[in-house]
Amino acid sequence: VSTQSTWGAVLATEIKNNSCTLAKWTARAILAEAHVMKLGFACRVNKSSRTEHNILQVQQYQPQLFARQNLALNMRSMWGVLRHVIDACVKLPEGKYVLMKDPNKQILHLYSVPSDANDEEADGNRTDEGSEK
Repeated sequence: VSTQSTWGAVLATEIKNNSCTLAKWTARAILAEAHVMKLGFACRVNKSSRTEHNILQVQQYQPQLFARQNLALNMRSMWGVLRHVIDACVKLPEGKYVLMKDPNKQILHLYSVPSDANDEEADGNRTDEGSEK
């Protein structure tokens, strides 16, 4: 088994398990007009320590290419989703809202936060706005 195919399998697993995080990092790199994005792979020195790690490998990618080839991330559709969210927010009365992605579905929920709610509380009343990605 070659090292390259092993890292390809590791990357595929990470894309499967952490696609939202990788998409967020990639979108940020694209918006920052970065020419290179580096991903590092690390493991714990021992299972009981959450603070000590060994770096196994660092790979670099071109953000636009990584987005297309590995994440099926399309800049045009990202702007479309953002436009849809903005349009939904503009129609709402002035106030505080929380936008949350459903962990099990490709849907966003927009919750109204009561004006007397403490800033530390994330509990809100769901509005009728829900938009599918």
